[in-house]
Amino acid sequence: MNLASLRRTPLLSLTLIALVPRLLAAFFSGGYFAHDDHFLVIEAAQSWVDAGDYNTWLPWNQGPDAVPSGHSFVYVGLHFLLFSLLGAVGLKDPMAAMVVVRLLHALWSLVVVRTGYRIALRLGNEEIAWRTGLFLALFYFMPFLSVRNLVEVVCIPFLMLAAWQLVKNPERPGPKQVFWAGVLIGLAINIRFQTIFFAIGPGLVFLFQRRWSDTLRYGTGVALALVALQSPIDLWIWGRPFAEMTEYVRYNLANTTSYFDQSWYNYLLLLGGIFIPFFSLAVLFGFFRRTSPLLLWVPVLLFLTIHSYFPNKQERFLLPIVPLVFVLGYVGWEQFRAGSIFWQQRPGLWRGTLRITWAINLLLLVVLTFTFSKRSRVMAMLSLRDGPPVHGLIVEDTVENEPPWMPMYYLGQWQATQLPEPYSDPAILLKDQLAALPQEKRPDAVLFIGLEDLGTTQGAHRDRLPGL
Repeated sequence: MNLASLRRTPLLSLTLIALVPRLLAAFFSGGYFAHDDHFLVIEAAQSWVDAGDYNTWLPWNQGPDAVPSGHSFVYVGLHFLLFSLLGAVGLKDPMAAMVVVRLLHALWSLVVVRTGYRIALRLGNEEIAWRTGLFLALFYFMPFLSVRNLVEVVCIPFLMLAAWQLVKNPERPGPKQVFWAGVLIGLAINIRFQTIFFAIGPGLVFLFQRRWSDTLRYGTGVALALVALQSPIDLWIWGRPFAEMTEYVRYNLANTTSYFDQSWYNYLLLLGGIFIPFFSLAVLFGFFRRTSPLLLWVPVLLFLTIHSYFPNKQERFLLPIVPLVFVLGYVGWEQFRAGSIFWQQRPGLWRGTLRITWAINLLLLVVLTFTFSKRSRVMAMLSLRDGPPVHGLIVEDTVENEPPWMPMYYLGQWQATQLPEPYSDPAILLKDQLAALPQEKRPDAVLFIGLEDLGTTQGAHRDRLPGL
């Protein structure tokens, strides 16, 4: 099979090409990427299945002054249903269940490649669309992130499908396309609340173009998706609609600088790095040079601008628009390059840039596709799972004073107490903590972070907890 035969059926070929690294990542890239993609999704969902409430999100476990957590229950609720189903058919091994989760996410992520190709074909030509699809299929970070439980990544297919609806017709989107674009973006908001900044963009374009009926159709689509999912869930749990969304807004406004207060240009640097320099400079040039189609460019720019202005910046916050930035930027760059005398006279310069980019990309792709993230934490909990019941555990990290939360999902014993030990004088303060615990929750296991002074710290804990 040669390149010509692959390009005779580009959508199928790109889908199969994209599927290979995603399947490999689903089977071999275990663990979790960051705190939120595990502890706010997997831990919560499985604890509900096991008749617990790990994060104490549910009001009946909070007492009389219960407040929402500010998290959409749509995505975590889907995992609750999935884990319930897997348990019903006898699949209770946490590692095997997570393979199923990653496989489903891998398949869902293929939508990004297929719609990205279609959008590029509409805006450019077959050659540009093929290269765009190939990058989306094989970008080093895509398979690794696609199989994670990051809401910032899971919402991307909805945004890409909505973008396709908005450019599907060559002239302007028809009434059905406008409505369904709104519904799809509304579904994205249900997964990741912050995508509401993206949702504002098409509405503003319709308003400025005085397309009143399209504004109404689009807004109706967004509202319908939100009301259909957020309202009934929050009404059932909290007795009022949009309880979680309003708490999310309140919390973020009150904690604008509580986490990562970074410079306004931080996300531009992120885009410049994630697309691999110097290729990334061409993509960014193409994005900012071309403002059409406005229905895609405005929401992407608005999302980027608002997040750049907001002090609390985390890299994952920008992920929802990364594929669209690439599609718009790469198409814009290739169209510029085709009309540039400088680049037409120096074709070897661009070919060299692409060769270097692909060489770096494929190397990183192999590494990330087989990366078992947070492996030591996962394996530690699995080893405890196979032993006697654990009533409590101590996380010992007195060297760096940054003890991580351990993934209790892999332990499967939600009653166990976690005691991090981030103190300069742990012998005194740990003793006080232990004294405050009832006997049935006293720690009977210690997890040590790192190898520094391991013998000394092990001996100290044996003295404090002779029953270990």
